[in-house]
Amino acid sequence: MFMKKLLFSVLCLFVLLISCTQKPRPEITQQLKSALRSDAKTFMDSLKSVLIKEIQTHGIVSAVSVCSDTAQLLTNNYGISKGIYIKRVSFKNRNPMNVPDEFETKVLKMFEELHSKKQIKPETEYVELIEENGISKVRYMKPILVQPECLNCHGTEEQISPQVKDVINKIYPDDKAKGYQMGDLRGAVSIQKTL
Repeated sequence: MFMKKLLFSVLCLFVLLISCTQKPRPEITQQLKSALRSDAKTFMDSLKSVLIKEIQTHGIVSAVSVCSDTAQLLTNNYGISKGIYIKRVSFKNRNPMNVPDEFETKVLKMFEELHSKKQIKPETEYVELIEENGISKVRYMKPILVQPECLNCHGTEEQISPQVKDVINKIYPDDKAKGYQMGDLRGAVSIQKTL
């Protein structure tokens, strides 16, 4: 009888210890979604501001170089300052670093489907909690739609000046990011945050 009680007590203690040492499963709160949404917006606004300033100051040809150099540095620095990994992704990427991973591909396809049905709204976003090598992460994506100023470098052949084409072809020989029209789905902002 004593052994049964002792065994039962040890078993209960073991279960209690295991349940106390397990971390609670993270969840996607409204506060977290709001922070990620804000990070995506602030990042895109700052990138757009840098490009518009460069266009106004030195012209569109110079802005292409800013996109290839400054934009990547700005992206990296912004991510570091916020404790996130952030990038822009597209199926028609210009920079080889902006090729979507498996998760981003899945979400971009969802965004394409929504866009084809004219269901992309300003509040459209995608958030998912994932487990990767035992680490919990939140993945966030927000679609990027083509704006008028984008067409100077991402528009049709007729919309892109010969000088801009030359610079793009030199910097990005494998460029796929042309032929867009106003309002097209250009890609998405993608954020990863470890929880």
